[in-house]
Amino acid sequence: MFSNLLQENITLKISLPDEYKETQVSTYTSIYLLDANYFFDDAPGLLDDYLVRGPGMCNIVHQLTSEGKIPCSVLIGIGYTEEQRDQFTRTRPEQFLKFFKEELIPLVESKFSVGKSAMDRVLFGYSSSAHFSTFALMDNVYHGNQTFSKYISISGVYYEELEAYKLEEKINQQRASSSFSGKSLYMAIGSVDDKTRLVEHHSTFINKLQYRNYKNFNWVSEIYEGKGHYDIPEVAFAKGLTWLFSHEK
Repeated sequence: MFSNLLQENITLKISLPDEYKETQVSTYTSIYLLDANYFFDDAPGLLDDYLVRGPGMCNIVHQLTSEGKIPCSVLIGIGYTEEQRDQFTRTRPEQFLKFFKEELIPLVESKFSVGKSAMDRVLFGYSSSAHFSTFALMDNVYHGNQTFSKYISISGVYYEELEAYKLEEKINQQRASSSFSGKSLYMAIGSVDDKTRLVEHHSTFINKLQYRNYKNFNWVSEIYEGKGHYDIPEVAFAKGLTWLFSHEK
């Protein structure tokens, strides 16, 4: 699709559950997968030389659905070039989130029988895209935007100058802790990831969340021992989805 807001072409990949049926009743969950050109299926992605490849996220969603661990879901993969990735997820996150709100989500919900509330939507991000997923959560809380209710943030980038970090500080200053009610966040990182750029900043951000003790905010952070930056996206995606929906029951 061409985005008028981003003035860029975006590649979409859609996976429907096996039992998907067109209905007038919105019954399916939407899972929005950033970096779809890396992770959607088993086809080589731009990071294929580095990633420890597992099953594609499409296969993971189908497997978890068949095992009854998550509800029947439509997987929406958002793909872009490496240059676009940095623009959207780190330097222009406000505009990228606006693209979701005003263009992508309305398009998906006009074409597929998916739920039309934040409770029916999940957002997954990895590395710099994980920063965007956390930014989307903080923007949701700070501005009262009901875009997503469930977030997965894997091997994220959390520098003080990035927007997710700044929004969290503003939320604390406003003491709007109750605004987190109904939100769920799964975070994970490998213990042997980049220690100074990622692991330390991840720990600092986690410590802030623990100290704030935001009310009715369901979140967890896991460390995958002995794993590096490229080892955990698929396994953490599967575990994060399972946690989000088992926690919700």
